[in-house]
Amino acid sequence: MIMKRVCFALILALFIAAPPGTADTTRRAHDDSAVKALVTSERAGLASSGQFYLELLLSRREIRLCHSGVWLASYPLDSIRAGYPRVLFISLERHENWIGAVWTKGHLSPPAVINRVEIVPGDDSTTPTPGEADVLPPTLEELIPVPPVYDIRFDNGLVIRVLLKGKIPGAVKKKWRIAGRWHDFLAALGLRARDKVRIEVTLSAAEGAALYRSFPAAPPSLLVVP
Repeated sequence: MIMKRVCFALILALFIAAPPGTADTTRRAHDDSAVKALVTSERAGLASSGQFYLELLLSRREIRLCHSGVWLASYPLDSIRAGYPRVLFISLERHENWIGAVWTKGHLSPPAVINRVEIVPGDDSTTPTPGEADVLPPTLEELIPVPPVYDIRFDNGLVIRVLLKGKIPGAVKKKWRIAGRWHDFLAALGLRARDKVRIEVTLSAAEGAALYRSFPAAPPSLLVVP
């Protein structure tokens, strides 16, 4: 009888000392602190790089274009979701620890192409006339066509797929709607490198087009912020 009471007292003491979830809560707090410290460190490195870079803020649902620690433009996201691509219902190699990390060498797919203005000799509409106003230069919206879906691809199989909602202002690249599916098909055949992490975001057509047209010429890095 005494032994049972002693055992009961010990079990009760253990529950009081370590209530359910305490270990998990402590571990999560530790992990959050570690990620915040990592983000602070990575931000400092990117700010001192002298290059344009991007930030994807998961909790705020926005992408920022930054330079020298200052964000120059912000593109709000309507939706965001992350996943690990599969082939025939089989999960591929997983890339862990991508939150709080820097993704490097981002580039657009398809790449931005500038429609050059062509001046045709003898064409009165493009020939400057003395004493009259010159031909107005075209805007970026007229020069750079934007696809309704495009990827921002980084090293190590990390990808952001951007989907535009609504009517794209200015020039439109209409032949790129199935680009993502085509890439996945070729990857399934082993003809292209497979994506390891893909974040799919949805923006308004105006915001998505602005991001595409203002994408840095030098491949930027991207910091994923929780």
